[in-house]
Amino acid sequence: MQRVKHNIHRTYHAGRHHARRIHAHPAGLPVLVFVLLILFSGVTLVVASRKGVVANFIARDHTITIVSYDSNRRIVPTKAKTVGELLHNLDVQLTEGDRVEPSLDALITQDNFLVNVYRSVPVAIHDGVNMTLTHSAGATPRSIVAQSGMPLYNEDAVRAEPTHNFVLQRSLGHQVVIDRATPIYLALYGTQLTIHTQTNTVADLLKEKNVKLGKDDTVKPALATTLTPNMQVAVVRNGIQVITVNEDVPAPVQNVIDMSLSFGSQAVRQEGSPGKIVKTYQVNIQNGEEVGRVLLQSVTTVQPVTRIVAKGNTVNIPADKQSVMAAAGISPSDYAYVDYVFSRESRWNAAAVNAGGCSGLGQACPGSKLAAACPNWQTDAVCQTKFFTGYAVGRYGSWQGAYNAWISKHWW
Repeated sequence: MQRVKHNIHRTYHAGRHHARRIHAHPAGLPVLVFVLLILFSGVTLVVASRKGVVANFIARDHTITIVSYDSNRRIVPTKAKTVGELLHNLDVQLTEGDRVEPSLDALITQDNFLVNVYRSVPVAIHDGVNMTLTHSAGATPRSIVAQSGMPLYNEDAVRAEPTHNFVLQRSLGHQVVIDRATPIYLALYGTQLTIHTQTNTVADLLKEKNVKLGKDDTVKPALATTLTPNMQVAVVRNGIQVITVNEDVPAPVQNVIDMSLSFGSQAVRQEGSPGKIVKTYQVNIQNGEEVGRVLLQSVTTVQPVTRIVAKGNTVNIPADKQSVMAAAGISPSDYAYVDYVFSRESRWNAAAVNAGGCSGLGQACPGSKLAAACPNWQTDAVCQTKFFTGYAVGRYGSWQGAYNAWISKHWW
């Protein structure tokens, strides 16, 4: 910096020596002004490069949100903490059946946070000969039925069909049709089970429910019998004693990547529900006490329903935060992970201190560790980012690992 000042001083005096001759020229004054501007710009760039980007980063007390509703797309600074509070402040009225993603109780923690409001439309639900009219913006046919409050078994098939005649079908865009499963009473070695199925015969039912017949088993009625509602089907093996054990089957989860949601946010498009398995054991009794058991059947009495979750994947980080991460040597491929963690730990407030004394962008505990690494930690976001990078890599192997840990534990 001393050499730069010396060069500026020498250039300034040389400029004064020639100033009169330049001024005498018809274009002298404009040329002089241009030269001084170039000189000033050069000095400014040198000083800025020495100081870095810290001075340009200012923690804000609000968050930038991008709200889409009713064909509008608004960019709104807000202090609202949740999506519901934000929509209330914007006076966005919700009606029955509307869908909001992320949910109303989702926390707004990062800039350029995407919020989408989907308006409900009239939908006709056809359940056999019955028709129910509702309003819904449900993402799947099953979620539309669930939103209407109609009872639905896991084995019931639900599909959407296009509306060809609005006047007759009384729905917009599509209608929902329910194909009800057939209720059956299955007596399995004396244990009574109530099940539902979309199959047509006794043989198909047993195959669907994973009932494997042994050589000593008898089935009534015959395997080729066509199923009817509330039919009694029995699997019998004489001369044995059995017990049954009920177990839940977790609902499978299907994750869908969605660019209409911000990275790290999510929305449930369809609630799942668990299934059930009944295990039947043959019990060996000696002197009135059980001495052993053998698994006879493991029957799925209730099929699980998939839970569908939309995962946001849009990364839109403000330039000032990108500058901090770039100056700290963060790879652009890690920007989304860093932004996610810092946004939730401190809302990108370098001077943040919580009740437990944890400090900084990533909330170092105790804060003295951060202060030792970054003497001006309250304002030096770049130094802090370097410090927390060391922590992320040292403890979790990478920023992605730190992000995954935060998703799992809600702290890191």
